[in-house]
This record gives sequence, C-alpha cells and structure tokens, in this order.
Amino acid sequence: MISIKLQLFLVIISFAGLLMFINMIVKYKLELKYSLLWIFFSLVTIILAIFPDLSKCISDLLGFEKPVNAIFLFGIILTLIIIFSLTITLSSNQTKIKQLTQEIGINKLENSQLKEEINNLKTILKKEISDHDE
Repeated sequence: MISIKLQLFLVIISFAGLLMFINMIVKYKLELKYSLLWIFFSLVTIILAIFPDLSKCISDLLGFEKPVNAIFLFGIILTLIIIFSLTITLSSNQTKIKQLTQEIGINKLENSQLKEEINNLKTILKKEISDHDE
C-alpha cells in the first residue's frame, strides 16, 4: 500500500514539525492556543504514517472510494478550520487595535491640554512673581 520509505519520510517530517511547534511554544514565539491545531495535525499525520491501514478503514467507514480522497477532504476541512480560527483572531486583534488607537488619541489630547494648562499657570505665576517684586 504505502512504501516503508514514504512512511518513514512522513513520520520524520511530521515529527520534525511537531518538535518545531513545541520549540516555538517553549521559546514563547508562538502561543499555545494558536498552535494546538497544528500540533493536532502533526500527531494525526504521524499516526496515519505509522498505521497506513487506518486511513483505509476510515475511508471505508465513511464511504470514500479511495483513502486519498478522505485524506484530501480532511486536509481541506482542517485548512478551513485554521483559516476560520485565524480570521477570528484577526478580527479580535483589529478591534483591540482600534480601541488602543482611540485610547492613545485620548491620552495625547489630555497630555496636550495638561501641558497647555501648565504653561498657562507658569505664565500666571511669573507675572505674579514679577508683580510682587515690584
């Protein structure tokens, strides 16, 4: 069905990807919640590479003519899930960026108003000091 070389290649590539994700999580380059789907995908690929007859059993169970069709369908579904997850994250980040931008604008306005008040108070104080000295 699947050659030993291909099985070994798939296991090595999937395991390397899994280690890469885990390494990125440990080094805080990738958050765990964003990498869970990729870790799951790597584990499923390792399992299917080690037990290639499992994909045939799953495809027979679901009524697919060939196992490769089931694998492609699950790959497409997984890709859509990842895209949907990233879209939700992007939308959430966009809202946070908008909120932070508005807060920065408000802080800048308040800061400039406070500087203006300080300058006004300085001029009033200088005027009072000069009037008092005379």
